[in-house]
Amino acid sequence: MFLEKLCNSTAPSGYEGDTRNLIKSELEGMKLNYSVDRIGNIVVHKENKKDKSSKKVMLSAHMDEIGLIITSYNSDGTLKFSVLGNVDRASLYCKVVLIGKNKIKGVIGLKPIHLQTKGERTKAVPLDNLSIDIGANSEKEAREIVSLGEFAVFDINYEQLPNNIIKAKALNDRLGCCALIEVLREDYNLDLYISFNVQENVGKRGSIVSIYNIKPDVFIMVDTVCTDDTIDKGEKLNNIVLGKGPIIPYKFGKTLFDKDTVSYIRSKAQKGSIAYQNIACIKDKNELLSLNSISLSYKLGCILIPCRYMNSIVSVCSLDDYENTIKLLHSYLRSF
Repeated sequence: MFLEKLCNSTAPSGYEGDTRNLIKSELEGMKLNYSVDRIGNIVVHKENKKDKSSKKVMLSAHMDEIGLIITSYNSDGTLKFSVLGNVDRASLYCKVVLIGKNKIKGVIGLKPIHLQTKGERTKAVPLDNLSIDIGANSEKEAREIVSLGEFAVFDINYEQLPNNIIKAKALNDRLGCCALIEVLREDYNLDLYISFNVQENVGKRGSIVSIYNIKPDVFIMVDTVCTDDTIDKGEKLNNIVLGKGPIIPYKFGKTLFDKDTVSYIRSKAQKGSIAYQNIACIKDKNELLSLNSISLSYKLGCILIPCRYMNSIVSVCSLDDYENTIKLLHSYLRSF
């Protein structure tokens, strides 16, 4: 199953080679031409040979996942690290990581609970106080095993749970990438561009580059979004739940989507009896970079797949939401 392979592949921001090669291999098996731009995005262009004047529509998803980068050595042989992307710090404690291309195993250590003071037990451990233990006995030995600048990802494999639920380390946004692969299996009456972007988790860098290069008439971002169905009622931001379909919002944080485009995609879901969640505005505490800030004239929309525990070391999604996203993309693109 390609989705499983994609989720188990390794691609922290800035180190997307493993996942990029997997997508390239799948595209080659489908006999599709593609290019890789300077930053590392994969771009597929399915030209409308019947109508050269057709609209230029671009869909994108990002390959990269959250991860860690090794920054220094401790004298006892453990490794200091920083984060790649907006990683939930509370999910890091006592987790197994895989470092670099050789997948060297390490553990993010934490002082045992019975040795902690009362004050330590009530406070989160600062990132600067955490280290990765690879079993080395000294700084010299650690240097021989791991180089500075190596990436690390979490040792979590794809697995299917009951009720068509899946868990994996990088559902954000391998689900989107896999959905776009399914889109590419069909032909449409438009000038279609599909971009598998890099470095989304460190400032949407890949998206900005691919939009500038392609200059689409319409740009649709396919990504995941945090659910809050496991949060107390008073703390909920958006009432997004798992298994009830994707979200097609008019606004997400600072980003405003084209009203006509959003309304049209929603109408395709309604006419096709495709499940989606009627949420108009998604609140975002982090106020992420707005894609409206890119000074090009294009219509912007997005389709978001609900994801529990997003940006932690493991997340959970519904295959029903994923399949409804694919149906919605097919329906939208067939309408041109």
